Amino acid sequence: MAQAKKNDASQLVKYAIDLLVHGTAQDWKSHYRLREFQDVMAEKAKDAILLDFEYKDRRKLYRCVNQRFVGNRPVDYLEFGVAGGESFRAWLELNANADSRFFGFDSFQGLPEDWGADNPKGTFSRQGRVPEFGDGRARIVDGLFQETVDAFSRSFTPRNALVLHMDADLYSSTLYCLMQMQRHIAPGTIILFDEFTARDCTDEYAALQDFCQACCRDYAVLAARRDYVKLAVEITR
Repeated sequence: MAQAKKNDASQLVKYAIDLLVHGTAQDWKSHYRLREFQDVMAEKAKDAILLDFEYKDRRKLYRCVNQRFVGNRPVDYLEFGVAGGESFRAWLELNANADSRFFGFDSFQGLPEDWGADNPKGTFSRQGRVPEFGDGRARIVDGLFQETVDAFSRSFTPRNALVLHMDADLYSSTLYCLMQMQRHIAPGTIILFDEFTARDCTDEYAALQDFCQACCRDYAVLAARRDYVKLAVEITR
């Protein structure tokens, strides 16, 4: 047993030295965020509902959140990263309350910057084509987040339970939207993330952590896919 622990410690030291000597900035960032993520989820997800579903079945998470935590109350639903409108349309159907309001934000020109080697700038572009929803409760805000969200947030007055859906993928976009919505986020606000652990937790997860640290916020995980790629949190402070 003692020898095994010694070998484990030796391997850890070797890994640390290799990271120090050969690691890139992204390697360091990933290592830090993954270690942090493990500690954070052990505490914040201890009472979470864990679900099993494939990406195409993410409506299972939305249904759970709407039924268990929203309770079909009217919502002010804001989605950052609409793309083709699949998740936006799902929420329109799941929450049929006539008093609910739905706001979708997107430039429909794809990612504004590279998101790793496999997703260069422009990925997910719809060439500016805005999806149609045929629901009078829906409003689309067309443009880059940095050009639209600040003005919207300043003029916006919540009427209902606030539900934010962060599907911006990038750290920069996710953090920007959270910071601009800070004035409206309060205990009880529900925030969904679609790619929470992407790129070794250096994008949406990192953005939520940095937002909470900067704004003295805290959260608990309400429900998640078992690997935490997709999840819903509730702001508790």
